[in-house]
Formats: sequence, C-alpha cells, structure tokens
Amino acid sequence: MHDLLVVGGGVMGAALALGMGGSQGGPRSVAILDHNPEKAHAIASRLPGGVVVNKLEPAKIYLLAVKPHHIRGVLSTLPPHSKAISIAAGVRLDQLRAWAPAGCEIVRAMPNTACEVGAGVTAVCSEDDDGSLLTAAQELFALVGDVFIVPEKQFDVVSAMSGSGPAYVFLLIEAMQEAGITLGLSASLALDLARATVRGAGLLAHAKREDPRNLRLAVTSPGGMTAAAIAVFEEFGLRHQTLEAIRSATQRAQALSERAGQ
Repeated sequence: MHDLLVVGGGVMGAALALGMGGSQGGPRSVAILDHNPEKAHAIASRLPGGVVVNKLEPAKIYLLAVKPHHIRGVLSTLPPHSKAISIAAGVRLDQLRAWAPAGCEIVRAMPNTACEVGAGVTAVCSEDDDGSLLTAAQELFALVGDVFIVPEKQFDVVSAMSGSGPAYVFLLIEAMQEAGITLGLSASLALDLARATVRGAGLLAHAKREDPRNLRLAVTSPGGMTAAAIAVFEEFGLRHQTLEAIRSATQRAQALSERAGQ
C-alpha cells in the first residue's frame, strides 16, 4: 500500500508530490497517477520513493490534484472508506462527500505552488467526526509550509488570496523587471534585483511579524525617493486594485463551485 497516491501531475500536483515526498519525515512511498505517463515519470524520478501507477491502487491517503470539472469522476472511482484530500478549487465538502463512495473521509485543501520549495501556504477544512484525516492533512502540508484551519465559508476568499497569491507576486516581479529595463538596466540585472528584493521583503515581514504598515514606514523617509514611489501607488489605487482583484478571484471560485455541482 502506498503512503500517498497523488492523482494529477499538473503544476500543483507535481509541487505537492515533490515537496512532500522530498521532505525529511514525509511519506516514504509516493505514487503518481496522471493521464500523461511521461509527466508522471518526470515527477516520480525526482522522488526517492516515487512510483508511477496507471490506475488507482491501495493507498493510505489519496491526494486529488485534478481540475474541478474532473473531481467528480475521480472521486467516484475511489475505493469505499478511502481517505482523500481534494485541492479542487471551488468544490465544496458537501459536493465531495456526495460524489465519493460510502464511508470515505474527505478533507478540502487549498495550497499554493510555493509548496514545492517548502514555503507554501495551505488552508484546510473538514467535517469528519473524529478529525483524524484533518490531522493527517495538517501534518502532510506542514512538510511543505504553513497550514491554516479555515471555516469552509471563508475558503473562497482564502483561495483567492493565498492560493492565487503567488501569481500576484510574480506579476509584481514582472512589472519591476520591465520598469528596470525601461529605465536602462539589463534584463538579467533587473530580474535578479526584482527577485531578490521580493524574497528579502517577504522574509523580513515573516521574521518580524509586525504590522506591514510599520515595516513600510520604516523605509519611507518623508520627502524621500521611496515616499515618491508610494505616492504613485496610492494615486493609481493599488489598494483598490488589490481588493477588486481578490474579489474577482473569489467570485470565480464561487462560479467554479456552482459549475462543479451541475
């Protein structure tokens, strides 16, 4: 029996398989199931206990990393009384339970791709009576970053914020690089500066645990160059844009949930 069977070898499935399977104290046997065998082999070859399977085999936990419109079909093929973790965006626990065989335990999770490097953020929720699978899910996702137990009614917002969040940061890195190039830097130098700056700021915010406003003010001298930049961000409504972007992503998650139930 496999310790973990990951169904779906896409970006998120690969990130979780590599992060969990490559962590000290992680699952020793990780099986990968994907409709593209080459993709599955590429993931398994990077894991000490990685294997490729061409159908569902017995496993302690099934990690379902497929698109929302595929989750119903995958759940219906699980063995009865299985333990499954779904990362399908927008698909609710009541839907997951209705589609799964009798006696299956289900946890819903929303990780992000930083799990591949051990710096992920994952929200989890469950309505299982004894909470044993929720505990197991916390332990699994703790191998690849921070884990938060979140009420399901808040899941769409959390998904829009931290699940999609790396893309927002990558967009910022893109924009910083493009600005550097426009103002005379080489593409490689501009990208290196942008990456290192975002990484350092994130580490500092994480280490200090202070109000981000205080951290911002500490490097924003009145009348200085940072203040000039911040004034432009405020003028063009960065806060409003961020709110509307996360609101739009939340609404999309809700729409995905409605579509998955049809």
